Amino acid sequence: MKVNSVSECNNKERGLWILDARPSPSGGVVLELFDESSGVVRELPVGLRFYGYIEAPDPYAVSRELVYEGIVENAWVEEWFTPPYYRDREEIVVFSVKSLHELRRITSTAEKRGLRPVNKYPHPLVESLYKRGVRPLTRVCETSKGFTTAWRPSERDPGLRSLVVDVRNGAYLIGGKTPVKFHTVRDLAVYIAEYQPLLVFTEPSVYLRLVSTYPEVNKSVGKWVLGGAFSPHEYFEWSRLSFTPLSLMNNVTIGRLLTTIEVLVSRDLRYIVRKDHSRPEYFRRITDLMLLDRGGVVFKPRPGLYWGVCQVDFKSLYPSIIAKLNISGETVNDPGCGSRISLDYAAKEVCVDRRGVVPMSLERLLELKELYEQLYEATGDELYYERRSAVKWLLVASFGYLGYRNSLFGSIMAHEAVTATSREIMKRASEEVAKRGYKVVHAIVDSLFIGGVADAEYCAELATAIERATGYKTKVEAYYVWLYLPRELNGSRGVANRYYGLLHEGGLKIKGVLAVRRDTPEIVRQAELEAFSKLTEARDPSSMAEALSAAYDVVKDYERRLLENVDVRLLLMTRSRRARGSYKRPPRYVLEGDGAAHQLIALKSGLAVYDEEAGAEDIDLGYYLRLLEKVRKELPTPEDVFSA
Repeated sequence: MKVNSVSECNNKERGLWILDARPSPSGGVVLELFDESSGVVRELPVGLRFYGYIEAPDPYAVSRELVYEGIVENAWVEEWFTPPYYRDREEIVVFSVKSLHELRRITSTAEKRGLRPVNKYPHPLVESLYKRGVRPLTRVCETSKGFTTAWRPSERDPGLRSLVVDVRNGAYLIGGKTPVKFHTVRDLAVYIAEYQPLLVFTEPSVYLRLVSTYPEVNKSVGKWVLGGAFSPHEYFEWSRLSFTPLSLMNNVTIGRLLTTIEVLVSRDLRYIVRKDHSRPEYFRRITDLMLLDRGGVVFKPRPGLYWGVCQVDFKSLYPSIIAKLNISGETVNDPGCGSRISLDYAAKEVCVDRRGVVPMSLERLLELKELYEQLYEATGDELYYERRSAVKWLLVASFGYLGYRNSLFGSIMAHEAVTATSREIMKRASEEVAKRGYKVVHAIVDSLFIGGVADAEYCAELATAIERATGYKTKVEAYYVWLYLPRELNGSRGVANRYYGLLHEGGLKIKGVLAVRRDTPEIVRQAELEAFSKLTEARDPSSMAEALSAAYDVVKDYERRLLENVDVRLLLMTRSRRARGSYKRPPRYVLEGDGAAHQLIALKSGLAVYDEEAGAEDIDLGYYLRLLEKVRKELPTPEDVFSA
């Protein structure tokens, strides 16, 4: 059956979607189509082709041999650019075959004959879908000439039965903002069996615990997607953007999805991808390394209580730097460049006579993120918020992978160019703040916390002034009535990634403390959140002392409850290990017991797998008392109140 790509479908009411795709043993690809009107999944064989690429001393002879011997459907020679800077060109063999098995057999034979298959990333199925414009999780329309696919970012996702299973704070969680909680795998399995979901999104360890304990649960699930406990809308967005079907999402990483997007861009440019190429650093003096081989701006803040704090964030700062300055592995310090810009503060030169692969890839993502933000503001639909989240994950990963040693389109030089630019931008922003008579009390990479700001309106004016001074987009992330920067638990210095504060519109923003960590026992999490709620009653310095006293009383109350008679389930904690990119056997406690995977309890003998039969006398109450003491240490001190 023929499949084409079009801009939109006429029979929108039908609701036929490409749910998944897989190579067919007999050739081509099998599309799994979900029919919303009936809830049925049916299979559609399509004649998509798989493509291979071979470097050879005589590519014309190899291509003729492949065709004359009837080994491939077609073969030809094309001129492609070679890494690391993609200035030089060479002719390579390009061929198409009907099946993935044939592709792998041919590339294996080529390697044995001393030839070099290239462009082996991403998975051949992804390239097959990309070349024909068959984007997963998009609507399909039947026409007299076959099937066509369509997608617009403003459209909805398919309406299907799905579950997201997470494990956090010692329990299984199903759902979003108000999740359903389960303390045993038995209860979770019963729920899944009754719900009969078409898709379940979770971690490999959760799936392993479920099917090893209750294998019959498999009969109730149409498909497991084991890339993590992300929402369906996030998965669907990643699948569409990277042309990666759900069948290839198991154990996936954000970086791998981003790399797939970049490689698909490079295919259009005819850039050869070799995993063994490199862009080595030139020899540098130790003083140069000390100056340039650094990360972004991260303050070690002075701990304490601050009133009237304006938090200004740069919008996608690192991806914006990459896109604006054309920073990519092949564009930084390119020896064959004709037109370049100098980044004196980074001791780098960036080529601008052509667009780099990384900035080309990120431009579309930056546009999508902004579009989803606008759609969410206009509609309030969580769909667009979660799609924005999916795109944001990719953008966040983009900088890290730029300096990753296995990055296909990155380099240490490109990485340093971005961090140096970010430091320069933050310096200009701080200078603008100081010029207006204010002080930056904290800074984290792309966030500025400015103290003593009178109100939210002037906070917005500061954000606009910083944007003008730096040339990069900003937003008011928050205006705090008060902001607290805790001390180290075993010291007196501040901690960069821990803070919480009362928002001027009400509610708290909390980062890094025990209450928002996944491995915190529920009793400790509840204690800290309740203590924080007491602090929210203070909206001026004069009322903070009384609120702080009430917060300390909350901690004392939880200590008393712990020593009297507490529900053991509140003591459970979750310790997870995500072994991405491998299928190593997980720790023993993942498979043992009936509780959540990685569900532990503190016993006098140490941390152990939770067992309902264990006696209360075996529990190490001192362990939990020490955690409650940490809660107390994350609260302001009386001295903080009086010195603020």
